[in-house]
Amino acid sequence: MQPGTGDFYLFTVLWFGVGGSLVALAGIWLAARFGCGASRLFGGVLFLGISLLAGILWRTGRPVDIVLPLFAVAIACLLVFAAHPALLSWGTRRLSKAVVIWGLLLALWPVVSLVYAYRINRVPALSALLVDPGPMTRMDASFPCAVTDLGTKVGLFQYDVVDSPVVLDELLVDGEYLSQKVIRVAGPDAACNCHGWVFTAGRFGVATEDVETILADNGYQVVHDVQEGDVVIYRGNMGRVRHTGLVRFVGTDGLILVESKWGPLGLYLHAPQDQPYGALFNYYRSPRSGHELRLVPAADCDHAG
Repeated sequence: MQPGTGDFYLFTVLWFGVGGSLVALAGIWLAARFGCGASRLFGGVLFLGISLLAGILWRTGRPVDIVLPLFAVAIACLLVFAAHPALLSWGTRRLSKAVVIWGLLLALWPVVSLVYAYRINRVPALSALLVDPGPMTRMDASFPCAVTDLGTKVGLFQYDVVDSPVVLDELLVDGEYLSQKVIRVAGPDAACNCHGWVFTAGRFGVATEDVETILADNGYQVVHDVQEGDVVIYRGNMGRVRHTGLVRFVGTDGLILVESKWGPLGLYLHAPQDQPYGALFNYYRSPRSGHELRLVPAADCDHAG
């Protein structure tokens, strides 16, 4: 399963920050208790073990953002193992002592892990084609309104006609390097956005600001045992909703396929991470039947809720 919101952060901070600091402390203790030879041996064993783990993860297709830090840690351990004070000058001998190196790692490991966690969790800016694909939204007086299970009214909209929608769709896919990773299920459609495709069956658009209310009022909870039909919510760094999709396939090998509509542009089938909205997402499920909101005729909207 792909990592959800905060999973990468926890991995890097806990394993590389806390775990790395504990390893560095162990190296310092060994050097003080049993001498530099024991500490250097510890570094050599760690180098072999971490290198083997990184190699296995690389061969099994794990993200580079996980594999590269492991290799960096392995190299640091190799430096501890290779340090040989007898071959260096007095000043270099002081700096190359195992205790000093482990001390530097103790100080640097948490800092590096935090910086690295920030980098891999940084949500990319949305493509200009999604932020401003051309059309303006309109809320016609004849449009119905949607109502959550707790009676909260949700305004609906549609896009004005998109200029050259097919061209914009192709530019977006090519510009995000997704042409070999996604399957276009349907072409551009100005009737709805991603949220409206999920919560109104593609008849209208739903404002991003209303998604949190829908999730709360309709009983959605974060789940980890992903199933077909679950909702996928993509978020930015501050937790704000960015995108919504539906899980369409869950394989026994862990493969997950999501179907989502990209603004007024096309509807795509893709792996959870293969879209232009970022890598922070969670899966949601509700005990209710289906995801569609109840629609109330325009004439009755003032009395709904």
